[in-house]
Amino acid sequence: MKLQLDLLCFCLLCFTGKSLCDEKGPVVIKVLVSEGSDVTLPCSLSTKENIEQKLFDWRKHDGMTGVFMYDKGLHHNNGGSGQDEQFKGRVFHFQDELKHGNASIIIRNTKMADSGDYTCVFPFVQRREKSHVMLVVVSSPKPSVTVLKATDDGVQLQCEVHGASLKPKVEWKDSDGNILPAEEPQVTDRGGSYDIILQTTVTKTDRYHCVVTQEEINHQIHREVSVQVCGNSRICMVTCLVVTATLACFGLVAVWLFCLYPRLNDRIGRARQSQTSGHLKKNNVRRKAGRGTRTQTEPEDLQSCSGSEGSEIAKRERRSSSH
Repeated sequence: MKLQLDLLCFCLLCFTGKSLCDEKGPVVIKVLVSEGSDVTLPCSLSTKENIEQKLFDWRKHDGMTGVFMYDKGLHHNNGGSGQDEQFKGRVFHFQDELKHGNASIIIRNTKMADSGDYTCVFPFVQRREKSHVMLVVVSSPKPSVTVLKATDDGVQLQCEVHGASLKPKVEWKDSDGNILPAEEPQVTDRGGSYDIILQTTVTKTDRYHCVVTQEEINHQIHREVSVQVCGNSRICMVTCLVVTATLACFGLVAVWLFCLYPRLNDRIGRARQSQTSGHLKKNNVRRKAGRGTRTQTEPEDLQSCSGSEGSEIAKRERRSSSH
């Protein structure tokens, strides 16, 4: 009976995560998160007592890097010192949970460099307590999709994922969410970083999605492509090429009109201005010549004037010539 009680106590200790369960050391909690997301690192005092007037200290890499320290209300976000530059402005505690012994922290906008071993220590409680957390920040790149070619069987699509640090599941789906049959995925393992290529052939017009799922961190991301499939895929592709070429021609014409036409217009304007200035010069020469002729014939014109006015002018001219 005593042996059974001892075994029961041992199992309870293991179930609650105490270090007695692990012969090599304390129990380590593993936390996985997608890069760019927020993550909570758990830590609580076993007695659940109020820790608002106590001290707890979060550190990384065997205590070498200061992550977050709380000391009777003073912490890194209100003047406390000692926090590593890597975590400044990104780490916060849960103030309302301190009265329940909860010293958990949240790291916002996680980066790949945040991955590592973390420790949470209560140095001044009756029985020193220490928690261990292993954080793994997973790269979750967005997929890229390409329309490869059109055949008599349909249009071939390709989805690519590069640099996923946790091997994802890649699938093609239609707009209704149905999984499409696809070729065997091409997987390249680069030491824990995965590149995956998945191809499928579609036979009808629809919106298709390449869906990438990392189940371990409950993360899913997708990329959409719209496909127009004609009765004959090759004819459809040729039609698309013709339309594209036509649009390109219109684009070139538009560029010519926008860039070259103003220059041509400017040249025409300059030619017109030069012609106009030439005409003006000719007219000026003619006017000057006309003025000279009138000056020479002026006495005769005066003699030909009619009436008393003409005779008076003639008399004045004679007088002036006699003097």
